[in-house]
Amino acid sequence: MSNDSSKRYWMSPQELEGTTDRTAESRSDVAEWMEQAPGNVNRRSFLKAAGFTFAAATAAAGCKRMPVKKAIPYLNQPEGRIAGRAIHYASVCDGCEAGCGILVRNRDGRPIKLEGNAEHPVTQGGLCAIGQASILGLYDSHRYQGPKAGDSSTWAEVDKALMASLAPLREGSAPVYFVTSSVNSPVKQASIDAFLASFSNGQHVVYDPISSSAILDAHEQTHGRRIFPRYRFDKAEVVVSLDADFLGTWISPIEYTAGYQSLRQLDGETPRQSYHVQVESRMSLTGTNADKRYRVAPEDLGQTVTLLAAAVARKTHTTFSASAVEHSALPAEDIEALAERLVAAKGHSLVVSGSQDVAVQKVCNFINDALGNYGATVDLTHPSSQRQGNDAKLATFVSTLLAGKAGAVFVAGVNPAYDLPEGKKIAEALAGLKVSVSFAERPDETSEACKFNCPDSHYLESWGDAEAVAGVVSIRQPVIRPIFKTRPLLESLAAWMGTPLDGRSIVMAHWESTVHPRSNGGVAFRKFWDTTLRAGFATVNIASVEGAVYQKGSASAVVAKAHGEGDAFTVVAYPKVGISDGRHAYNPWLQELPDPVSKATWDNYACLSVAAAASLKVSEGDMVKVDVDAATIELPVYVQPGQHDKVIAIALGYGQKISERFSGVGPQWISSKPSVGEDGLVGKDIAALQETGLVNRSLQRSGATIVRSRGKSPLACTQTYHRITTPENLPFSGNIRRNNVQETTLAAYKNDPTAGRPDVHHFEGELYKDDHEYKGHHWGMAVDLSACTGCSACTIACHAENNVPVGGKDEVRRRRDMHWMRIDRYYSGPGDEVDVVHQPMMCQHCDHASCENVCPVLATVHTDEGLNAQVYNRCVGTRYCANNCAYKVRRFNWFNYRHDDQLENMVLNPDVTVRTRGIMEKCSFCVQRINEAKNEAKRKGVKLADGDIKPACQQTCAANAIVFGDMNDPESEISKLMNSPRHFKVLEEINVRPSVAYMTLVRNRADDAQHEGTQEEPHHG
Repeated sequence: MSNDSSKRYWMSPQELEGTTDRTAESRSDVAEWMEQAPGNVNRRSFLKAAGFTFAAATAAAGCKRMPVKKAIPYLNQPEGRIAGRAIHYASVCDGCEAGCGILVRNRDGRPIKLEGNAEHPVTQGGLCAIGQASILGLYDSHRYQGPKAGDSSTWAEVDKALMASLAPLREGSAPVYFVTSSVNSPVKQASIDAFLASFSNGQHVVYDPISSSAILDAHEQTHGRRIFPRYRFDKAEVVVSLDADFLGTWISPIEYTAGYQSLRQLDGETPRQSYHVQVESRMSLTGTNADKRYRVAPEDLGQTVTLLAAAVARKTHTTFSASAVEHSALPAEDIEALAERLVAAKGHSLVVSGSQDVAVQKVCNFINDALGNYGATVDLTHPSSQRQGNDAKLATFVSTLLAGKAGAVFVAGVNPAYDLPEGKKIAEALAGLKVSVSFAERPDETSEACKFNCPDSHYLESWGDAEAVAGVVSIRQPVIRPIFKTRPLLESLAAWMGTPLDGRSIVMAHWESTVHPRSNGGVAFRKFWDTTLRAGFATVNIASVEGAVYQKGSASAVVAKAHGEGDAFTVVAYPKVGISDGRHAYNPWLQELPDPVSKATWDNYACLSVAAAASLKVSEGDMVKVDVDAATIELPVYVQPGQHDKVIAIALGYGQKISERFSGVGPQWISSKPSVGEDGLVGKDIAALQETGLVNRSLQRSGATIVRSRGKSPLACTQTYHRITTPENLPFSGNIRRNNVQETTLAAYKNDPTAGRPDVHHFEGELYKDDHEYKGHHWGMAVDLSACTGCSACTIACHAENNVPVGGKDEVRRRRDMHWMRIDRYYSGPGDEVDVVHQPMMCQHCDHASCENVCPVLATVHTDEGLNAQVYNRCVGTRYCANNCAYKVRRFNWFNYRHDDQLENMVLNPDVTVRTRGIMEKCSFCVQRINEAKNEAKRKGVKLADGDIKPACQQTCAANAIVFGDMNDPESEISKLMNSPRHFKVLEEINVRPSVAYMTLVRNRADDAQHEGTQEEPHHG
């Protein structure tokens, strides 16, 4: 590949077409408001409404004495506790069913930050955006603060009333249902089983809001066991994913990302990179990272996998007929080539699918068996408990409930009144029961319909365990006393069975009787317990999975599904990385997180391909009506390159009751607009558009129509601004204009390690001499674009670590998002046949920083360790530094963002200043962590070692895409990366000398002839 890359990178279809409204982007807030101002407005009233009265009040308050604050020492100093020094507790995340190992950072009795547990054998130290943000749920003042049942509001009263209601059901025949999501906790499962055993007809119904029941059903038919395998991406040299977003939202993305990247290591003597093919209908996060991606309609997925199975069968001399398949969405030669790759990697390949069609999953099982993947990349000996949902049992439960035949219903960890298409009917049926119990932490559609609200404690307040993957058992321990009068589910069940115990005793008793006998060490239980408690996990023996052998002939060709007639579309519902199935829609950090693909916040929308949008004559923000049978919903349009032309993709998890709280989020000033819609909720609930059948619930529904409706609803997308552009008149060495992202192919990289990089720019002279001499440390960072998946966990980790405020939808729309770290997403290629590059962008800590030259009060200064520091109490808010920053990474604090919720303030990191109105802020390389590590090394009398300092972004990255360290240490990993032939620096040619380097993106392709074009103008990216 030539070093003179001819790819053109762009951020949105409007930019590619040259129709971006730059005038609108540069419009001032005042000009916009004056056009919309009601009635006559004079200067005085405008200044008053715009908030200048608050400034005057603040100035007046400055004449008064500050309130006295007292620091009270411990009366009895706890052993090993030093005030102000953080303690880390090992635990397990409960943000989803993946069961990631975590370390909880606790300062003076309150948790303030979550990190991945690097020693955990399954998740290996990574933590996703939801896991990082889940700590905010602990301090959520909207949680239920105690039990409630009619007029009863104490646990003693509620327990008495509930046990009296349950007494006649214990001997009756009416079914008692306990409805949960997948339970990865052995002790919770044992407690539920014991509780249901006290009834003559107790039944446990497990369903996942985003169902994977088809995988379990398929294995029951092909292997004789309803079992969910552990997928070993760390052993898969060829990966074929059929609509499975395994790097973003599917099953266990942290575990899968760590495994996936372990086989894509380019640095060293023997570069290696697995080959990844993605077949999907919408542009998923995993699809953006694929080496080869195909756009396929949902109806054609079965035919595609059938033809692939037939090709594999021919090459492995097994039997599989595809005679019933008439056509394929993939070219025949591509299917043959892919089958050849899979067969060449027998035992080291993997085919996965996110389809809810059991027939498709059975064909995937056949392919994996023919390739010898069972026992290697598809592990049934260490099965996963991350998905256990049974849609058939769910359908039976719902029909029984709606028929009025259920005796009692207990609901924990799910919200069926919202999750399911029959949600409203389910809520009415629950309200009509004498015994309906919700364990929800906060009000939702289901809990408000139940007679008894018995709120579970937050997972950071309670004891528990998890065995997400068989053989690795983790302990969950409380790291703070319960904030409210809630009670862990384990303790509630024990009380209702007449054997009240505390959570610790329940967990310890179960571990002593069940888990400890499976251990290998031969040590006493108490020592085993204490060791596991410190580590957070233990590896134990597992029972053999008998009978789980592939049964020949159990899979057959998938019958073609009919496409919608004429102009019909298929609605594809999908989970976002932040909001997922909606259980975290209460979390403002996740609402404001830009979606990794669309970069939109605070909303869901109808995603259309470029071609589909053109045919409908709609553009971003135009309102459309989507109809499926009798269901209709109105949504704004988002034009998504790379999507199938007959697909409407809409995110799940929006339009929930728990999003009512955001009606006042963000600054309330004269021109502010709400973050919620006209119905008072964030986004729209799309349950009505989903498949109505509950057996093998699908997120796809065909036969939809879409028409333009009146009005426009502008989306809050961060990718429409913060553009990094190269000056047109800047002279370039050899007339080569550099893109801000560099990429090449594996073939070219093996031939030339500098492939993809333009020639290094050599400066003929300096305007002024180098006045920064780094005699001690010189901190720097490197980001590997080949490893970064764009998952955005680093963005939330930075948000949590550095007390970054939430601005709300309106502020994001006004280009005022406050994230210190963003992930720039670039497209390349024509129309809908695009490649995608993700580039994390933060303050580059330039040695010749342009921001430092223009600050009139020296608020932005350079340290003797190479950091570009911001002195908050000097800053007067001129914003000259932001205007001069070529990377657009400085954030101006326009308002005093709300900190009036004293409970939520407990999540603030005391090591980082809470900034106030009128100052500039930005990434500091987590300077507080740098200083803490230096002080700790000094206290111990040892030298600061490479790797002792990990900024929040690096700490959470499951892909190990970020490296931080001392560039003055020649043996450090950062120094080696700075000397790598793959490294380059963004805008290196303007001579600001950034301290952040990027590693060239390498795709596993033979060449990169596709998508190349001529370079006619300066590029964004």
